Amino acid sequence: MKPFGFALGVLTGAAAVLLLNRQETRRVRPVAKAALKAAMMAYHEARVQGAELAEAAEDLFAEAKTEAAADIFAAAMAAAQAKAKHEAKSDAASKSETGATTAEASASRAAGESA
Repeated sequence: MKPFGFALGVLTGAAAVLLLNRQETRRVRPVAKAALKAAMMAYHEARVQGAELAEAAEDLFAEAKTEAAADIFAAAMAAAQAKAKHEAKSDAASKSETGATTAEASASRAAGESA
C-alpha cells in the first residue's frame, strides 16, 4: 500500500463528511483535523525511519565495498610477489646454467690451446 493511499482516503472521507453534512461540521471538524494530523505525523515518522534505514544500508554497503577492495588488493599484491619470486628463481637458474656453460667453454678453449 502506498503511503499516500491512507492519507488520500482520510482526506476523501473528511471532505465527504464536511460537504454532505454542513450542520454537524462543528462537531466533526476537530475529529477530522485530528485524524489528518495523525496521518501526516505517521507519514513523517515513516519517512524518517525509512531514511535512517537507507542510511544504515548505505553505510553497510560502503563498509563491505571497502573490505572487498582491500581483499582484492591484498590478493593482487600476493600474486605479484609470488610472480616476482618465481621470476627471480628462474633468472637465478638461467644465470647458473649460463655460467656453467661459459665455464665449460672456457675449459675446452684452455684445453684446446694446451694441446
